[in-house]
Amino acid sequence: MGYLRYISLIVFSLVIASCGGGIDSSTNPDSTTVMINLGQRAISAGMVSSGVIPSSVNSMRFYISGSGMSPAERTISVAASTTIEEVFEIPNGSNRHFEVFSYNNSGTLIYYGDTYANLNGSPTSVSITMASVTDETPPTFGGAVTATAVSSTEINLSWTAATDNVTASSNIVYLIYISTTSGGQDLLTMPDFTTAAGATTYTVTGLFASTTYYFVVRAKDEAGNLDNNTTEVSVTTQTPADIILPTFGGAVTATAVSGTEINLSWTAATDNVTASSNIVYLIYMSTTSGGQDFLSQPDFTTAAGAATYAVTGLSSSTTYYFVVRAKDEAGNVDTNTVEMSTTTQTPPDATPPAFGGASTATAVSRAEIDLSWTAATDNVTASSNIIYMIYISTTSGGQDLSQPNFTTAAGAATYAVTGLNSSTTYYFVVRAKDEAGNVDTNTVEVSATTNMM
Repeated sequence: MGYLRYISLIVFSLVIASCGGGIDSSTNPDSTTVMINLGQRAISAGMVSSGVIPSSVNSMRFYISGSGMSPAERTISVAASTTIEEVFEIPNGSNRHFEVFSYNNSGTLIYYGDTYANLNGSPTSVSITMASVTDETPPTFGGAVTATAVSSTEINLSWTAATDNVTASSNIVYLIYISTTSGGQDLLTMPDFTTAAGATTYTVTGLFASTTYYFVVRAKDEAGNLDNNTTEVSVTTQTPADIILPTFGGAVTATAVSGTEINLSWTAATDNVTASSNIVYLIYMSTTSGGQDFLSQPDFTTAAGAATYAVTGLSSSTTYYFVVRAKDEAGNVDTNTVEMSTTTQTPPDATPPAFGGASTATAVSRAEIDLSWTAATDNVTASSNIIYMIYISTTSGGQDLSQPNFTTAAGAATYAVTGLNSSTTYYFVVRAKDEAGNVDTNTVEVSATTNMM
């Protein structure tokens, strides 16, 4: 039939009688009157049937068969009934087979039972114990018994194993519902955790420290029937040994030591558990004041116990803003927002001006030659601040370029060389010098001859 193991959910009493058995069968001495009863109803003196009709049963079918007889069959409605009484006239004979079928309101077979009896006219009483074809009875379960906090993130639950009319205790699973408020479990949705079959303990992990949790545990059998206990147990997770932040005043100095490096310093933090020598420091950096991102990873992390840090790889002539925070061995980080800033140095100017040299040399008298040029340019120094050095010789290429003979005012584009000898050819080289002292190296030479007397 495909039904599960026998269980005493429905028990039918069969009272079998013949002549003299208390039920008149004299009209047919070759048969026996069989009365089938269910419910609290007396059948005869000293005999009361046992069992009641489950609410899930809508109809019952009786089928009695045996050798030498035509089967007797009857289907009755038992909806809302608490007792039944059916009477059959069955021919005498051995091994008469009594079968009872119970159906729900959808016509699905949910209980079945049978028995055999010898009918020979002798009064007797036998019973039929029904088997559950569909298990609709939830487990018997008292709920959770203990909840024990074993760490700041873990709670152990325990209970006494449930029992069930069909499912073995070793096959019952348990559904665990959790809440941070008493009675706050949502028992109508999926459980928060489900145990392995047969478990009587469960470890709930991933919890928050110093938090009270409330649990309801329910048992579920193999047919999916779930008990409805609301027994609640609760406990508070442990407080970690160290949840205190370090004491730290933040960064003290930020000093630019080059165009790419800034040195930071601070006074060592203290902590209730971690030694100062084991505290590390997280450095957050931004190019705008208050722009540090404390929710992401720090830009730099020091070695344990450090009181300084050299931040390198920076851009020159740029202002940087720093916040330094202390972290202990438990991972607690202080929350100071002390900000220190400084600007990286501007690198020294080592680039000479760009200059094409002298353009003209013009004799204007017997003692004067005027020079001219196009203004030089420079990567740092403005053209108006560039000066020009003039080297002179009476032979071509004979200028001593180690020391100028004349130096112009800043920004000059001409120069009058005076005090010269008449009727003499002079050769000139003009070079540009920026404010950093860088001098271009052009060797462009111009010349002119002073006038005769």
